[in-house]
Amino acid sequence: MKKNLFLAIVCLVMLTLSGCGHRDQWQEIMNRYAENDSVAQLLLVKHTEGSNALAEFYVKNDGAWELIESGPVFIGKNGLGKEMEGDKKTPVGEFTVNTAFGILPDPGTGLPYIFVTPSIYGCDDSCYYNQIIDTAVVHHECHGEHLMDYVPHYHYGMAISYNPDGIVGLGSCIYVHCKGPNPYTPGCVALDEEFMRNVLIHSDKRIVVSIH
Repeated sequence: MKKNLFLAIVCLVMLTLSGCGHRDQWQEIMNRYAENDSVAQLLLVKHTEGSNALAEFYVKNDGAWELIESGPVFIGKNGLGKEMEGDKKTPVGEFTVNTAFGILPDPGTGLPYIFVTPSIYGCDDSCYYNQIIDTAVVHHECHGEHLMDYVPHYHYGMAISYNPDGIVGLGSCIYVHCKGPNPYTPGCVALDEEFMRNVLIHSDKRIVVSIH
């Protein structure tokens, strides 16, 4: 009886510490970026289970974070921990945003915005690996994602700084974009369209996307 009681107490303590550690992780991230003048927006993507996560979008006002929007989002079909092209996992870490893009017109973002036309591709060929290109400009017959075909996924999107050196095979075209019909992505983060639009409206080059 005493042994069972002891084990129960130990389990309860471990669960409590585990929960506190999880909460501290996000608070630590928010505190760190609150003190960083080069970061003014923060999108937290908190993995829950499987391809499900919770996103929270904050804007810094007078050194404090103001929650603008939050809600459930989808990540890679196989969860977190991207290591290679095609593993259907979402990368873990802190990322800046290279550019925004969309099939729909610029909603008024402070980020550089690529209006998607029929010649715009997310390239996974070795010559332009992990880049958004305009094939009419670079004259490359791309075999990657024809962005205009992804409706409503790419109504709005942002390209994050995963694999910035374009190492072939490490993974390409990792975006934060609008949700499609599936409850998962091939490795991106998918938000409700209004959520995604709201992120763009409030963001500029000082945004960080934190995925854990």
